[in-house]
Amino acid sequence: MLGKKVEPANVPGEGLAPPRSSSSALFAGLILCAVLPYLNTLVNGFIYDDNNEVLNNPYLRSFGHLKEIFSTGILAHLGARGVTNYYRPVSTFGFLLCYQLFGPLPYGFHLANVVLNAAIVCLLFVVTRRMFQNSGLAFGTAVLFALHPAHSEAVAWVSAVTDLEVTFFFLLTFWFFLDGARPGRGRSDWPQVGMAASFVLSLLSKEQAVVIPFLATVYEHFYRDDRRETSWRQKFARYYTLWLLLVAYLLFRVRFFGGLTAVLLTPRVTWYEAFLSAFALAGEYVWKFLWPVHLSAYYAFQKSVTPLDPRVLGGVVALAACGALFVLLWRRARLVSFGLIWFFATLALVLNARWIGPNVFNERYLYLPSIGLCWVAAWGGFEAWGWASRRPAAARKAVAGALGLVAILAVTRIVTRNREWQNEVTYYSTTLAGEPDAVGLRINLGAAYWNGGNADAAEAEWRTAEKLAPDNAMVLNNLGLVYARKKDDAKAIECFVRSMRERPVYADPHLNLGRLYAERGIKEPAELQLRAAVALAPLNIQARNRLGQFYFDNGRLPEAEIQFRSSVESEATPAAWDYLGDIYARWGRREEAEQAFRRAVALDEFDSHAHFGLAVLYTAARNNAEALKEYEAGLRTDPANPQARAALQQLRSHESPTKP
Repeated sequence: MLGKKVEPANVPGEGLAPPRSSSSALFAGLILCAVLPYLNTLVNGFIYDDNNEVLNNPYLRSFGHLKEIFSTGILAHLGARGVTNYYRPVSTFGFLLCYQLFGPLPYGFHLANVVLNAAIVCLLFVVTRRMFQNSGLAFGTAVLFALHPAHSEAVAWVSAVTDLEVTFFFLLTFWFFLDGARPGRGRSDWPQVGMAASFVLSLLSKEQAVVIPFLATVYEHFYRDDRRETSWRQKFARYYTLWLLLVAYLLFRVRFFGGLTAVLLTPRVTWYEAFLSAFALAGEYVWKFLWPVHLSAYYAFQKSVTPLDPRVLGGVVALAACGALFVLLWRRARLVSFGLIWFFATLALVLNARWIGPNVFNERYLYLPSIGLCWVAAWGGFEAWGWASRRPAAARKAVAGALGLVAILAVTRIVTRNREWQNEVTYYSTTLAGEPDAVGLRINLGAAYWNGGNADAAEAEWRTAEKLAPDNAMVLNNLGLVYARKKDDAKAIECFVRSMRERPVYADPHLNLGRLYAERGIKEPAELQLRAAVALAPLNIQARNRLGQFYFDNGRLPEAEIQFRSSVESEATPAAWDYLGDIYARWGRREEAEQAFRRAVALDEFDSHAHFGLAVLYTAARNNAEALKEYEAGLRTDPANPQARAALQQLRSHESPTKP
């Protein structure tokens, strides 16, 4: 609109867009700030939830599971145990893409997190520059965000990619929202289309996206430059699409997943206690942004039961300080005050302890909200620099030196923090050093020792966990494994049964008890427990393979084939293909047996069983040359196999192998 009065942004610095070459330099600097501190994450492995969401997720093996990815919860592949209304298909789809590109190698997934973090930093710069019309403030905001140590968990942990994804699409939605009313832009529907598409992707990333319509409405009516020159109808036209999509999303979540929030995992927190605890949590998040020195993957949650709780009082003080700061900014730099609204609006959902799991406070929850405080802090930094510029040169050097020192300390803290995510033993040990009563982490540390062959260390961790939570289903199941290893069947069975009783949808105790019965030759109970494990977790390849092995060992080949076929459909493994090869060989279906063994070898070239199976097939077909090759290949990894050595010797005794 010609002649329109535009309210200044009330921020220090130049308001004009920089030259293209200058912009390129700024983006290059931001990418370096976002990438370099996290390069050492590329050597880290899979940790904690990564095992369920990536390594043991059959939906990542092919694009044939897209329907399941977008129509079920994030852990639906776990069967009854994974029933939850966490609906975040974008993260699973991203894992699918990474798995197809890199396979089960963790560096590819970590690389994706680092690249996405860099994209977010650059997008934050673009959005901030559009809002404030100030490249200096935008650059300072993006650098502060890139170097904030509290963000390390969101970037260094593969499964925390949900926080990166929701932040990226959140910012993209807001950029389209801002772009739709840019001065001088002709009428175009593309910003609305882009805003709607990115908002949907943000909602499919994480539930925090539901606050976007609220933020857009507040910004449109109280912060947009042309708010006095536009009618309510014009304002509403810029954001009504967001509200319509939000209503549709909420109806969808209620209809198919029962609600927006997670399944209640902290039932002992009343609504009154959750209300009080919200003040304590808010204060803790503000403090973590201001002082990100002590960083941990786990913070013990203690609910607040009285308004006089020091944590509640601390939260009230923090909120009062933020309120006073908001009033100051509203009068002096109104647009900057929007940062405080952004912070608390995006943080609101995770302040309710009744909606969050046992680990109520998480550093990664600060990733998206901290954008608002980064705007405020960057503005404060420019104010400090403006003050110093009016003082002698020593003052400017002192401010510059302080900022440089803070940046160095921040990078150092990020790099050292990333090392804690190298492997599961390091991760759990480091975290437990600060929170020794974290039962879940102690269980997982024991599992890491167990899988690494250190059964004694595993038992020690599980015994400690038992003292903290004697009725925990996972602890009981794991102790059952310990007793089974020691041949104490009575105690093993007792532990498995107690585990089932404590958590009826947990498949592992059924699987382990069924395996114990099978090894002891107790057939009917073994089959009953193994079938229960498969029923609870139909995509669990261990349960399928163990039940298939039971049927195979008892001569029930048709039933065994069904289980192993289901297993390879979930995730192809050499063991399942080996059994299928044996089944088809016994049935005289030579071509299918050969195909099965070939698929096993393709997955593991050192699979001696598959090589020997192929050798037997080729010998029967009088293809002695190929049989010789397969026996030799199998003996390289199983050199003491007497049957294979005898068969190879017999083949070599022939003067000339018969050609096919």
